[in-house]
Amino acid sequence: MPTPEHAPNARPAGSVLRARARWLVEVLSFVALWAAADLAVRTWHWPVPSGVVGLMALTAVLVMGWLPSRHIERGARWLLGDMLLFFIPPLMALIRHQELFGWMGVKLAIAVAAGTLFVMGGVGWVVERAIRWEDAR
Repeated sequence: MPTPEHAPNARPAGSVLRARARWLVEVLSFVALWAAADLAVRTWHWPVPSGVVGLMALTAVLVMGWLPSRHIERGARWLLGDMLLFFIPPLMALIRHQELFGWMGVKLAIAVAAGTLFVMGGVGWVVERAIRWEDAR
């Protein structure tokens, strides 16, 4: 009976460590790119989210050929695989409550949108009043 070391698909320990280190570097490079984009957005007060700036920068680097896509493939695949964790709970709620696809869902969406607008408008009004009151002092 062959041992795991002699199995045809087994990789040497050094190869496994190198693969994991490469994966870690790829994931950390995405984090570093986002951090750099966030710093740029905060420094220059851009009205664009950091993730969008980072995505544009990464796209530019890939299109110009400065970074082959194979160098970020594993990290990107892992991050996209884990993104499903953010979408599965709402999906399960929709599957369990099919009535949300009907009139009840429309009413709920209208209530959420209206509530959001009222809260944002109310906060804006209060902030504007506070600024005027502060300027008047």
